Amino acid sequence: MRGRGAIRSSLRLNLMAWLFVPVAAILGVSLWLSYATAERQATLIMDRQLLASSRMIAEQTRWRSGGIQAVVPPAALELFATDSHDEVSYAVSAADGTLIAGFPELEPPGVLPPGADLVQYNTLFRTEQMRAVILRQTVITPSGTAQVHVMVGETLKARDALARSLWLRGFLEQAALVLAAAVSIWIGITRELRPMMRLRREVLDRPADRFEPFDVRAVQLEIQPLVQALNDHMARLAAYLDRQRRFLDSAAHQLRTPLTILKTQVGFARRDRSATGPANVLAEIDESLSEMTRLTNQLLALGRVEHDRARLAVERVDLRAVVREVATRRGPDALDAPVDLVVEAETECDVAASAALVHEALANLVDNAILHAGAGAVVTIRVARAAPFGAVTVSDTGPGVSDADRARLFQRFQRGHGAAAGGRGLGLAIVAEIAEMFGGSASLAPGGPGFAVTVRLPLAE
Repeated sequence: MRGRGAIRSSLRLNLMAWLFVPVAAILGVSLWLSYATAERQATLIMDRQLLASSRMIAEQTRWRSGGIQAVVPPAALELFATDSHDEVSYAVSAADGTLIAGFPELEPPGVLPPGADLVQYNTLFRTEQMRAVILRQTVITPSGTAQVHVMVGETLKARDALARSLWLRGFLEQAALVLAAAVSIWIGITRELRPMMRLRREVLDRPADRFEPFDVRAVQLEIQPLVQALNDHMARLAAYLDRQRRFLDSAAHQLRTPLTILKTQVGFARRDRSATGPANVLAEIDESLSEMTRLTNQLLALGRVEHDRARLAVERVDLRAVVREVATRRGPDALDAPVDLVVEAETECDVAASAALVHEALANLVDNAILHAGAGAVVTIRVARAAPFGAVTVSDTGPGVSDADRARLFQRFQRGHGAAAGGRGLGLAIVAEIAEMFGGSASLAPGGPGFAVTVRLPLAE
């Protein structure tokens, strides 16, 4: 991403490049075509001059003094007077090629096509390229008529200079238009980027603890999806930070109580001088440490849920295998309670979730049942399919909870009245949040004897 970002470092320059490069290419093609056009125009002007000169000479070609003679009027050559100092040559010859007047080096184009009285062509005069014209002229003689060929040619300096002049004028005009367009485009892009620059300033100036959305209407239509995505990201970030803040506040509050109790117990043990006093206090400290360890593990699990919520990874999870693993690990705790732990996981059921988090949720449900069901109770873990969900129900035959407590048991740090010691009201909250992360739910079974929680997760495709 950094490499691509380096290439696209300036939106203004990139837009100018995308606009200017095609325009420059079109300008190059246009200049090439315009030079060819200028050269054709200059050649056309030159041909007309050559034709006018050849006609002047042809009009002065007559039968005089027993033969055909050609007189070259000064005006016929003055037509070519320029600063380029081109060489001008002419030749008048009979139909059989006999030179009547002019330069013998000026070659005709060959045999004139039948019926063609005028041919314009390129030739080589001595060592220079030359543009020439040959005109067929009829001369009246005492015996009838005779055909003569009048040729006039000029080297290409003046023509090339005229072509360059015409092309340069067109080039300057087009370059001025392109420059004006570039300046106009630059100004337009700069003006259109102002809303983005204002948005950038708002982002930089906003305090780190403020997550209000930016005004989507303050930018152009094409930029609005980006601003909306930024607002959505800030909303998710605000929600994530709020959950982290609430988690830290709750953790600090819940850890403060057992730490205070431990400090009081240690102080009491230091003052008690009896033989059995320290032993009793150490037993209470051990119980407090066990409770604190459970609380710490639940807080770490809750923190992991918050962390994984921001980086959610879904996989195919065999619900039966997770249930059997949880039952195996919690078996010794059930025996110590003592509680009978029953597993009913015959139905094949794969869900779309995270194996580690599903294990954490079920472990909390089983721990909660073992802790609160009471000695002699039966805890049952049942797996079932109810498309489009797979369900796990953990139920027990304990005393259950009152209807007043049921509505708040899935909230953090909320416990039922008369609940057994050792809990902090985090287990069911962890279960509910894990289920919601994957599009599922956690709910309590309708009233009746005992206590039952059902976790539903989407079936894997």
